[in-house]
This record gives sequence, structure tokens and C-alpha cells, in this order.
Amino acid sequence: MKKSIFTSITMAAVFIIGTAISSISMAAVPAPPVVQNQGIPDGVFNNLQEADCRTCHNQNPPPGIPVDPTYLPNRHHLLVDTTIPPDSDRPNPDPDGDGVVNTLYECLSCHSLVWNPNTFSYELDPNFRDCLVCHQQTAEATVHHLTALAAAQDCKACHGGLIDNPNDGHYIPTYQPSLVTPWPSGKPNGDDTVPANSAGTFAGNCNFCHNTADGAGGAPGLNQEPTQLGSIASVYQNHETHHGTGLAIVDSSRCAWCHDVSQPSPAYAIRACEACHGVSSLHNITADTDGNGVTPGAELPGYSHTGAQSDCWGCHGNNGVIMSAPMSGPAIPSIASMSGSTVAAGADSTITLGGMNFTNYIRNPWTGAFDILVSSSVQLTDAAGNATLLSPSSITEDTIEVVIPAAMAAGNYNLTAKKGPSEGNPMNLTITPEISISSAVCDGGALTVSGSGFGTHLDASDSGTSVTMDGQAGDVTSWSDTQIQAGFTGCGSTATVNTVYDSDSASVN
Repeated sequence: MKKSIFTSITMAAVFIIGTAISSISMAAVPAPPVVQNQGIPDGVFNNLQEADCRTCHNQNPPPGIPVDPTYLPNRHHLLVDTTIPPDSDRPNPDPDGDGVVNTLYECLSCHSLVWNPNTFSYELDPNFRDCLVCHQQTAEATVHHLTALAAAQDCKACHGGLIDNPNDGHYIPTYQPSLVTPWPSGKPNGDDTVPANSAGTFAGNCNFCHNTADGAGGAPGLNQEPTQLGSIASVYQNHETHHGTGLAIVDSSRCAWCHDVSQPSPAYAIRACEACHGVSSLHNITADTDGNGVTPGAELPGYSHTGAQSDCWGCHGNNGVIMSAPMSGPAIPSIASMSGSTVAAGADSTITLGGMNFTNYIRNPWTGAFDILVSSSVQLTDAAGNATLLSPSSITEDTIEVVIPAAMAAGNYNLTAKKGPSEGNPMNLTITPEISISSAVCDGGALTVSGSGFGTHLDASDSGTSVTMDGQAGDVTSWSDTQIQAGFTGCGSTATVNTVYDSDSASVN
């Protein structure tokens, strides 16, 4: 994934900066890599195997992997009857075999059926559950940056407010770079009043902090490294994480997204970086280092961009001159965990979010004290881009409890913590349809069940979709979202509809 500043709770290097932090012991400031899991873990996610995918995209990802802990079957099932995007790699483009490529997803767009001669029935292909069957890796064996969103430079769709979109109109300085303008790397006048990091890089360069501990390439894989603030995947160098996206291999013109050859000198290279890593996003990355809430400018040095005064020097290399961060405001919140990624429509549901920066204090311009508390709301955004803002029922710096209203429609939602202009990384919340039987009528073994939320039936023995009467499975003759008809050997007393999401039962008349 993209590295640089947006994925980091860094300022990682050895920031033992003169008398400004003389009271902080060296042990309090970790050498790089420090924890870099704010938003999306800082690393390269290429050459994946199926098990690697589920490290992040799973119901219970390991600590320090705040990426989409989603129950994937429900998320995919809700795509049925929705429009297929042009870049979809569905295995079966013509599932009904009529010679016409489908425009809407069906169950068999993804699933395949195999005949079992022992049971005389169709069953779902057991080899289906491999993410890479549909999400195919190309270029540098990567998948994440080959989506339509990435091609459209919609970086925030996945990374949230820790990064900017190149074409969103955010502020990019146009003045001539000065001695305190950061360089991506190789700054000849880096701040030599600060000890160099373990790779020999001085402050004033992005890779003063965004680097591996020894300056060498990161080890491949997703092995976890313990740090003072949690666990992280292997940390890589900037060129590895940016080039590893595969964006430019697919289309070489995209090299210009980062490398602007028209700039007059290497000092201007940072302006191309600021297309994604703008002033306002960088100046709102901080973390709680002392356990008493986030206070930008009043945290321990070495963990973030604006945690302490000395953190400013890591980027700007200004030889210890006191600075302030322009355009800073509410610290960008980051969600790392959800108590549940699936809830049912039709009933209020409470979920708990874990993370950081859900609240923080900012400086009062009248008193100079950090006494203004800003708090996050929870925003749900549906597939059409419609947003619903929810107020937490309780909130602390690292925990939010929020009620998902019963009236929310079924579907997949991006869930973010939003604090003023600062919006964190999106997680996926799936709201499944409410299953409800309004009537069940049987006449001579012919059962008709009416209601709502029945979804789609797949005629396979292990599909999870069926209708039973007193435990006996029926022969389905028709199935829609509101009515099911099935044949039985006789009538019973209780009918049950089983869908891929839930089940409901009712007395038979």
C-alpha cells in the first residue's frame, strides 16, 4: 500500500533534539520502524496468497491490522441484482448460458455448481472461496491499486483523510521551496543538529522517519513486528511502497502523478508529493502517547507529525526554531476494530469501534491552553454516496459506541469516524435484510409463503437457501423477495424460510 506519511503514526527516527526534549529519555522514543498502522498498515501488499487476503479482510483480523474486518459472504451476497461494474473479474460472465453477458450480478456470476452423483444433487464448488479467483493480481502481482477507484485517483475512498485526492482542490504551496521545506529524500542541507537516523538520513527528509530500521529493503510478507504502540507489518522504503502499487506498470503515464519532470530542481519534488500528502492532512496526524488523550503539540516526541514541537523538525529540519503547524485542526481519527461488521435491518443495533483520535483537545486561541475538546461522529455512506451522520451514544479517545438505527436500509456502507473536516479510514458495515413472514398457506402440500427479505434462491443442496415445513425440505417452484411457492408431500404446522442472511418461521394456515 502507499507508504509515506499518510499511513503512519511515525516521526519514527531518533529524535533526541537538544534541550527541547532533554527531560525525555532515549528509551521513550523508538527508532524506526515505530508503529505505522494508523488508517491502513504501512507496507507492500503484493504477491498475495488467499490466506494473506484474510489476514486483513476477515471477521477477526490480528491486532494492528485495521483493514476492513468484514464478514465477506454477506458483503458479497448483497451485490446480487446490482449492476456489474466494467472492471469486475467475476468468474462466470454468462451464468445462465444464454449467450448474453449479464449486466446484473447473480449467485452464479461467482458461484459454480457441481453435480454430486452420490446425492443426485448440485452442490457449490468447494474451491470457490479464494479471493484471488475474482480479485486477480496483475502487474507487480498486486490487486489493490488496479481498481477503478485507484485509476480515478480516489485515494481517500480507501485511505480516508490521512491522504488527499490529487484533484480535490486542496492547498498545495506554490512558493519557492525554502530551507525548511521538506524533501522526499536526499536533502543536502538537512538538519544536522538532530542525530541522523539509523540509515544515515537527517531531519528535513520524509525518509528520516519513513524508512526501515537499517535502511535496507523491507522483508516480504505480513509478519508482525512488536512496537511500543502495538504490532505492525514489515516496514518498507518509500520507493518500494509507491512503486509497488503497480499503477505505472499498467499505464506508464501515471509516473507523472508522482514525478514531475518539469520542476526546476529536486527541491520542488515535494510539490508532486503534496498532490496526495497535502499540508492539511499531514498536519493533523498525531497520536496519544501518554494515555491522557490526544493533544496535538503536547505529546511525547517521535510518534507522529504534530505530537510535539520537535516532531515538526523531523519534516522541516529547521535547526530547532519554534514552529506551529498551519492548517492543523482536529486530529484525524482512525478506526482499528469493530465489535461487529454485520447487523440486521429492522432493529436498533449497537456496535463498538476501537481506534485512536476519536476525541482530542485543540488550542484555545483566546487563552492559549489546550482546553477545546472536539469529538467524532460516525458517518455511514451507501453505495450511491448518500451519507448519514450518527451521534455516538458514548465516546472516549479510543472507543466509540454507536447505535445503527433500525430504519437503515439493507446494503453495504462505508463507516468512518468524522471529526469536523477530518475523516478517518473507512470500514465496511453490512446491513442485512430483515427476514419476515407475513403468512404461510398450505393446500394439499402446496405451500405459499408471503413476506419480505427472502432474497434469492439457489437450487443447490448446501446453498443455505431453502423453505421447510416441520423440518421437511420442500421442492421450490418459485422464489422472489416477497413470495415463495414450494411443494411438499402434505401440509404441516410450521413453515420456515432460510436465506443466506437469516431465517424466520410462522404457523401454517
